[in-house]
Amino acid sequence: MRPVRPRPPCSGGLGPLAAGAVACALMLACSAPDSAEVAEARARIEAEFGRRDAPPRPAAAGNSAAAEDTPAGQGEPPVEEADDAVGAAPSEGQAPAPTPDPEAPDPDGSRPVDEKPGRVDDEPGRVDDEPGRVDVDSLLALAYSAHASLERLKAAFAQRIENPLLGRTREGRGTWYQEGRDRFRMEFDEPAGDIYVADGSCLWLYEPSLHDQVVVSRLEEGAEIGSVDILGRLLSQARTTYDAVDEGTGEIGGVETRIVSLTPRELPARYVEVRLWIGVPDRYVRRFRIREENRTLRTVTLIPLEPEARLDPALFTYAPPEGVPVFPDDVRCG
Repeated sequence: MRPVRPRPPCSGGLGPLAAGAVACALMLACSAPDSAEVAEARARIEAEFGRRDAPPRPAAAGNSAAAEDTPAGQGEPPVEEADDAVGAAPSEGQAPAPTPDPEAPDPDGSRPVDEKPGRVDDEPGRVDDEPGRVDVDSLLALAYSAHASLERLKAAFAQRIENPLLGRTREGRGTWYQEGRDRFRMEFDEPAGDIYVADGSCLWLYEPSLHDQVVVSRLEEGAEIGSVDILGRLLSQARTTYDAVDEGTGEIGGVETRIVSLTPRELPARYVEVRLWIGVPDRYVRRFRIREENRTLRTVTLIPLEPEARLDPALFTYAPPEGVPVFPDDVRCG
């Protein structure tokens, strides 16, 4: 596929990002028609990391506290549907028909569940089916505290992204590394060579499985950094932005988890549906599932999990491969 060339900044009601060309590539609203390559790249980035929001406006005089990330631009009423709807988006006003999954466990948990990295199982075998048995607000507070106290995290991940906008489902697996809020790395074994790196100032995405081009956007305080620390963002807003329901327990990688579903209290919201599998022994999230405004569904399983793993700082640096074009080419990092 030929490289995507940057275009002039968008105009309209949405505020620009640090670089105008990034806004055109990564936001849905642009004043001029996009090429097919730009539209696909933009949809893919949003499926992976959510919409690339504008940085927050400066605080009013006398208010020095930075505003908390606000969910942006992704909201619709929750729809009763199968957990893993795949395929084209439903027609307007019509709920999608459930899509049976022959690989999913039976409702009574009798079918074995494969928890190997590289496969995202729809419903792990239930250990305890007593929803509402715990104080879900306290559970979310403990999960947020556990995640916020982490300085470093390493995990094997399995990911599935179902994107009705593109009419496709992508699966991947590899290793997830995180240090603080703004340093992050997803290194894929499958598709081999794909990689996402947040180095503290920029987010780099290189997916040679799709095309030979690096996409970069600058991290700004607020929504941009929140989008690379997905779990931190979800857990920090779970008790204030969403209504939470305890759905009982399940098992992920041999660890008993409590399943919590989150529904946004107000629309639009960044995510219209969230489900968390929170480890009972340690309160770390082992799996999360998020559905966005365009019905893209992303499921990530983190097993095994290595809290406070020793990480080489070089993991969070990135240099584009020689000869590979970078889009846009005017973003300054570091």
